[in-house]
Amino acid sequence: MIPYLVLTAALTGSAGWILGHRTARIRVAVIGATPQQDAAAIADAHEAYMAHVRRRFDEMVARLDLDTPDQEQP
Repeated sequence: MIPYLVLTAALTGSAGWILGHRTARIRVAVIGATPQQDAAAIADAHEAYMAHVRRRFDEMVARLDLDTPDQEQP
């Protein structure tokens, strides 16, 4: 008798699970930024990164001892 009760409970639970999920309403909630906001954020980050890289490059080049004339003499 107990196996029948377990089987009945499992089948009833499965049927309830299937019916419950078939009738569930799907709601779409937008989370995050719009594509335009994403593009603006990426552009700002890229600009800041390039400014940082340029500063580092200028610092490294400033330490070099370059003996080059500014203008050629005729």
